[in-house]
Amino acid sequence: MVVFDLDDTLFLERDFVRSGFREVARVLERTGSVHAFERMEELFDGGDVNPIGAIIEQDSPPVVKSELLRIYREHEPTLVLDAAVREMLTDFVNAGRPLGIITDGRSLTQRNKIRSLGLEEWISDIVISEEFGTEKPAVENYAHFEKQFPNRSYAYVGDNLAKDFMAPNRLGWTTIAVRNSGQNIHPQRFEAVPPSSLPHFLIERIA
Repeated sequence: MVVFDLDDTLFLERDFVRSGFREVARVLERTGSVHAFERMEELFDGGDVNPIGAIIEQDSPPVVKSELLRIYREHEPTLVLDAAVREMLTDFVNAGRPLGIITDGRSLTQRNKIRSLGLEEWISDIVISEEFGTEKPAVENYAHFEKQFPNRSYAYVGDNLAKDFMAPNRLGWTTIAVRNSGQNIHPQRFEAVPPSSLPHFLIERIA
């Protein structure tokens, strides 16, 4: 069985971020902000972790930050699954190999991503932290798949060294990290994590 992380593994989280910025920009620009999307994108690319807050501080629009964050988190994104990833998932399914996803985050946000990417075509067993009750690196999130699909070999594919691999390593799974191409949200500092958090294998691309 193969279980995947979602963000920055099956797709680039930056694509969701920019989709959210577009939705927020539509609201801001109706209140008088100019080039809101481009400015948020520039701030984000420059390392600002709160571009929406920065634009609010600069423009003082007649809309509260909490409402803009709600729009960002709950919007239905426009995302496209890479053709090579689609082919890989299809090959796994055709070979009779069950697939799963473990992802942290709000249920609505993560479900919107999954639906936009069309991942339910291949993957039906999905663990989302808000729904499941625990976040990675909790062992329970991974052990769920051992209970659902017993007596198999298991592999986990992710990107975040801080939380993705510790639990599946402990369970005896094969762990695989997709190398950060420079576009991921979270950096990969292999020297900064203990051996128990390191993946068994490092690949350049997921497919």
